[in-house]
This record gives sequence, C-alpha cells and structure tokens, in this order.
Amino acid sequence: MLEIVEFAHINIVVDSIDEATQFYQNLLGAKPIQYFPHFKNVGLSKAAGFLDEPQTVDLSINFLKIPNTSIYLELICYHHPKGNTQIKFSAPNDLGGPRHLCLRVKNINSAFDKIKKFKGVKLINPSPDYKPYQLDTVSSNQFKFLDDDLENDLKAKQQSAEVSSKISFFYFTDKYGVQWELEEAPEFLEDPALSI
Repeated sequence: MLEIVEFAHINIVVDSIDEATQFYQNLLGAKPIQYFPHFKNVGLSKAAGFLDEPQTVDLSINFLKIPNTSIYLELICYHHPKGNTQIKFSAPNDLGGPRHLCLRVKNINSAFDKIKKFKGVKLINPSPDYKPYQLDTVSSNQFKFLDDDLENDLKAKQQSAEVSSKISFFYFTDKYGVQWELEEAPEFLEDPALSI
C-alpha cells in the first residue's frame, strides 16, 4: 500500500501562463502563489521523462491556490520542447482525465517499485534508466512569490528553495489514460508556498 500523505496539485499544460492564470483567477478565484519563469532544471526534466538532452527543456510554471480548499493548480507552459498543441475536448462520459494529478507520498523509491510492477500502468518513459529524480538545486532568485510579504521574506524564499531542491518525483499513466505524478518532499521542512 502506498503511504499517501496528501493531495499535492492538479497540473494543466497551457500555451500562455499569463492567459491561463487570468482564466483560472476569473473562473475559480484562484490566487497566484509561486511563479517559475523560463525554468530550466535537469532533475525536473528527467523526472518528467525527458532523458535525452534534459538541459534543453525550458518551461514556465505558475502555482495557484483555489480559495477555501487545499487544492493547488500547477500551470505549465513548455517553451521547449513543444508538444501537441491541439486540445481535445471531451464529453462528460468520455474516458480520460486531466494532464496529471499529483499525490505526495512517503518513500518515493518504494512507491516507484510498486507502481512499475502494477498491472495496467505505464511509466511516462519506458527506458530502464527512468526512475524518480530529485530536482537540481533551486535558488530563491529562480521564482517569485506573488504574495508581497512572502516575496520580501528572504528566509521564507530560501526555505521554499530548499524544499523545492529536495523534491523527487516520477510520472505514470493508468489504464484509463489519467496521468499521475507521485512526489516526495522533505517532511522535516515546511514549504512557505503551501502556507498561503
């Protein structure tokens, strides 16, 4: 049994961070929390399945919180490489789901070993080299808190960077086409980004 700790976020791949942020602010009242513009991170790239030339992956990420919930949206815009740009719209009874759902777990390597043997799931990359990867070191100048108090709190920024640098994750797809991310974050350190 996986040791799930909590729900982490809903990922949505978009073509414009600004337009998507505005859309979810207007639609859901989502509050922007943390922004990573043109983020290049080899560990992130490998964990997402980009094992060939992971250093060339360029993306922007914006985390938003849906008010009165513990639900975060992770909006990602891939600048490079570009993926399929067609959006498939589905009826309520069509099989499939969002781009990925993320669950935070304990012991990411044990979770990976269980998932890769689980019937009906497929890892995002079939290479024997694919595994959970930890993000490379993230510095506090690579992101901006969209809350002025947090942005001006150098200790909070450094602590959030330290937490981000210790996150490990991997992706898999279930038999219904739902893409999942399992991630492990350090238990000993609170992320100020999640305090809002």
